[in-house]
Amino acid sequence: MRWALRFLFPAKNMREQREQVLRTFENLRKQIPLLYAVTLVNAVGVHLATGGNAFEWFSPLTLLGALLLWRMIFWIVFQRPTHEFRVARRELVKMVCFTALLGVGFSLWVQSLLTQYPDKSLTILLYSLLAALGAAYGLSSFPRAALLPLIIMGFPLAVRVFLMEGHAAKGIGVSLVLVLGLFTWLLQVHSRALTGLVSGQIALGRERNRAVAAELEAVKRADEDALTGLANRGRLVREIRDHLVRGPGPGGGSVLAICDLDGFKSANDAFGHAAGDQILKEFATRLQREFADRALVARLGGDEFSIFWKDGLSGDQIEEVGSRVCELASKPVAWDGKELSVGASCGLTEAGPYTSSESEFFRQADSALYKAKASLRGHWHLYDQPQFEADQRRANIEKLILSGSAAEQMYVVFQPIFCVETGQPVFAEALARWDSPDLGLVAPDEFIRIAEKLGVIDRLNEDLLDKALTSVADWPTNLALSFNLSAMQLGRSASAERIRDIVRAHSLPPERVQFEITETALLTDLEHAAKELKKLSGFGFTIALDDFGSGYASVSYLTELSFETIKLDGSLIDNVLENERARQILLGLVDLCHAAGAQCVAEHIETADQYRLARAMGCDFVQGFCLGKPTTSEKMLEALGLEGGPSRSPLGRATKD
Repeated sequence: MRWALRFLFPAKNMREQREQVLRTFENLRKQIPLLYAVTLVNAVGVHLATGGNAFEWFSPLTLLGALLLWRMIFWIVFQRPTHEFRVARRELVKMVCFTALLGVGFSLWVQSLLTQYPDKSLTILLYSLLAALGAAYGLSSFPRAALLPLIIMGFPLAVRVFLMEGHAAKGIGVSLVLVLGLFTWLLQVHSRALTGLVSGQIALGRERNRAVAAELEAVKRADEDALTGLANRGRLVREIRDHLVRGPGPGGGSVLAICDLDGFKSANDAFGHAAGDQILKEFATRLQREFADRALVARLGGDEFSIFWKDGLSGDQIEEVGSRVCELASKPVAWDGKELSVGASCGLTEAGPYTSSESEFFRQADSALYKAKASLRGHWHLYDQPQFEADQRRANIEKLILSGSAAEQMYVVFQPIFCVETGQPVFAEALARWDSPDLGLVAPDEFIRIAEKLGVIDRLNEDLLDKALTSVADWPTNLALSFNLSAMQLGRSASAERIRDIVRAHSLPPERVQFEITETALLTDLEHAAKELKKLSGFGFTIALDDFGSGYASVSYLTELSFETIKLDGSLIDNVLENERARQILLGLVDLCHAAGAQCVAEHIETADQYRLARAMGCDFVQGFCLGKPTTSEKMLEALGLEGGPSRSPLGRATKD
């Protein structure tokens, strides 16, 4: 059986044979009925040519015709298209067997008729050869099967003609053999061409599949994070763009979580990049295992990951997810015999009416992450309406600052600083205020932080310095200005020169200006800040260290930098009356300031008792609400009696109180 299949379906392998069988079956399904019809017509023609007019139930023509009609009806009505290899091959083999059977029957019948009706031999031969050639041509899509009508019907007839008497018959016989041989050779060529075509198409399909696979692999690499195997930022962005669902209100929309690892940098620096990579891969595996069945898990870069639920989550599920993300990161990661511990903070947001775009969706999740990290590491936060309003306010503040409108709307108020010994005001600290027509009062901590992030705090502060210096022109010469410098100003090259030029433009002696520097400003870049402060001191300005005692590195500054004045942080005064330990610490700091060769200022003096205690401890200057609240230059001068009359010091009242 196998040799017969190999003969009928010549192919190099089963895959080629499968393609050949299915292609042949599909082509022959429409040709086979015509093949049987041609054979039936020629059989009837042979019968009529031999004088057969009466119908007989059991004649050769009846049996042959019945088989031809049945096969023709079967292929037209019952034979359906199929892509099953075994089914198609079985039907083709059955068709070959029927063709061989019919061919043998037709050939024997014709041979008997040639013997019975020698005078009708040419007509019988014509119909018989037409039947053989028609059948072969009808099977041309199945070349090996097409040989059967030629071998079974055609060649025996050609030999029979050759054996007839007469040269003409022999010539016709030889011609028929040659024609049938040529036809056989053409069928073999067609068979090889068909086999080659199938092989070529399979090879072409293989190459196409290889190209598609390579393209899919390239797309996969483009969409995949190389280290963790998770989706990358590009894939996540497209997923959000294509599937983001905005809910009608709180809840109902798609959910996005952004988380990053707390303590990852420390672990990476301490144990190296291999350890850091292991932490990232392990955390990625945990996220994928936990959430991949419902969400897309992605690595955004560095130690930042994201999870996107396109169909959203319920309120309880969001709480569970936020807690679970933090919990997954808290489990130690095994590496090189060690257990590496990190944590995670997570921000989540739901797409709703205020999610105007995909980028806003990302921003909200990122803002929630920032708030989670600001409150407490290892926790999560869900973006909410108050945070949206705060972000909108922040965006409006940024817009006003960048447009320059903020600088135009800002003004400066002053709070006096008094000498404890003389009771007279010696400095007035300039404090920025912003009363926006659109936003209302904007606190300094609010707009200064935003301006620093935008990188324009130096420009804004220089404008405020110019406004403060304009007011100083109306002050008595024994009252100096105290002005706060930002960390960014000290970080700029040639900042000291720019500040000096602004003061010079107001024709104010540098001795009448004191610049206050916070500890955080020095922490930004101590070396560069020290150079700029040295320049300012060389120009004749007084340098003060502000908020001393509020941080961790203040004491070291006293050995590395020179300050004329040190302002003690207001928190040191708050509970000094009730707490003996606080009083001892304050006293020690006052002595430390004096030991460093600087005068000290006690801030936040709000009661007479606090003032008396500060004086008793040896503070040189005092500042606070009980002595003078921040106000405009005109009101301050009026309150201090510096507008033409004798000055009125509040220190006397504080002493009496």
